[in-house]
Amino acid sequence: MDISTLTPDKQVKFQYWLDVIRQCRASGLTNQVWCEQHDISLKSYYYWIAKIRKLALEELPRKRNGSRPVMEQTALLPDGAPEFTEVSLHGRQDFSAAPAAVLHIGTVTVELFEDTSCELLEAIMKAVRSC
Repeated sequence: MDISTLTPDKQVKFQYWLDVIRQCRASGLTNQVWCEQHDISLKSYYYWIAKIRKLALEELPRKRNGSRPVMEQTALLPDGAPEFTEVSLHGRQDFSAAPAAVLHIGTVTVELFEDTSCELLEAIMKAVRSC
């Protein structure tokens, strides 16, 4: 699902919550303190974070065989959000059947394979930390 396919009302609500999340993160306060100061339900805040993440994840292209997600292009994200960069898989011949490690951080799951470069791992960790 693309945000442009949402009804105008849902697009407005989606944009409102993106702005709320950006403001909270930019404040330097904990989510709980910021939400209390702005009379926002913490439960609603986390609900919308999950909903926005889900929509963003649905936008990531998937391999045709459905085995693992593959980034084939740069995703355009709002200001202040993590940016994803194209990862070239050229020259990689043998794909391991199972990941060497699987990280579960909140609602984010990251599969790491033995040949994952330090640069890619560092970029992934920076992106996950900002979630």
